Amino acid sequence: MTVPDSAPDGSRVLGAALPASALVAAALVAVNWAGLFATGRLDEVTGGVAVSALSGWLLSTASFVPFLAAVLLVVVAPSRRTVAGGVAVVYVADLLLVVVRSVLSPLPVRSWLPVLAVPLTRVAAVLAVATAAWIAYHGGYDRVASALGNPDQHPLFAVVAGDRIGPDLTVRRGAAAAGLGAVVAAGGAVVAGLLGDLLAAVARAGATGSESIFFTRGQFWNVGIPLSQLPAEWLFEASFLLGVLFVIGPRLRPRDLTKGVAVVLVVQSTAQLLPALLPPVRPVSLWSPTGPVLGPLVDAVVLAGVATAVWLAVHGGAEAVRSLVSADSTIP
Repeated sequence: MTVPDSAPDGSRVLGAALPASALVAAALVAVNWAGLFATGRLDEVTGGVAVSALSGWLLSTASFVPFLAAVLLVVVAPSRRTVAGGVAVVYVADLLLVVVRSVLSPLPVRSWLPVLAVPLTRVAAVLAVATAAWIAYHGGYDRVASALGNPDQHPLFAVVAGDRIGPDLTVRRGAAAAGLGAVVAAGGAVVAGLLGDLLAAVARAGATGSESIFFTRGQFWNVGIPLSQLPAEWLFEASFLLGVLFVIGPRLRPRDLTKGVAVVLVVQSTAQLLPALLPPVRPVSLWSPTGPVLGPLVDAVVLAGVATAVWLAVHGGAEAVRSLVSADSTIP
């Protein structure tokens, strides 16, 4: 895959990111409602079911549009300018969303300082996708291999085979790209958590009243992860990024998406089931939002959204949809 001379047209990127985000949001709302139904927590829903589902879909769609647009930019036209632009768009959009949700919440927020750390996890996710795509398809692997020596002789690269697992993607190249990209994503999530805690501490130190209510971790979005979760987060991010590499190559086939989704589901479900299988045995809730059933579905759905956006923007999907709509409109 060669690097284009310029970034793709903005309207084309937005035209691909918007429908893909709407589909991702609809699927995630369905997953969320399935979890509520499976755990008998439907009584926790406030307001009407239709209103709750619609508002959740709209907010989720608004959240994913800038993310998928940024992903398209960094995988189709990777450059410092497109990466910086994608990161800026994601940070500003997520910051605006969390501020709006905070304002609409019945709980007052007396300090907005910790809110600044909320978008950093998704910013790290965009940087991780850019890193993995650069290593796998845009010359990064060769530069890393040159810096470390002959990849056929260096232990870091020689432990895995050079067999192809996708178009222009070998096991060695995919493992290196997904692994290093996961370092960026998981490390960024840890940094976001530490910065969020630091900003919250600064806000509390400057508070003048004992009853002040602050924006806290988990109120709307989780602010990063603690350091103890770094190994598991790295594994989850690596599986997701390997799936992304399957669908952003020079060709996109149904079996590439199937392989990517399978990697995400198998790796993440197995990892989340291990506490119940290995001593010391700990109970695992199958139907919790982060359990071995529903948890991996989130990344699988987002991966399908990335594939949809790439298909629409790069592989003629938009033209195919327009042709289909035009053909349907001419049928008497």
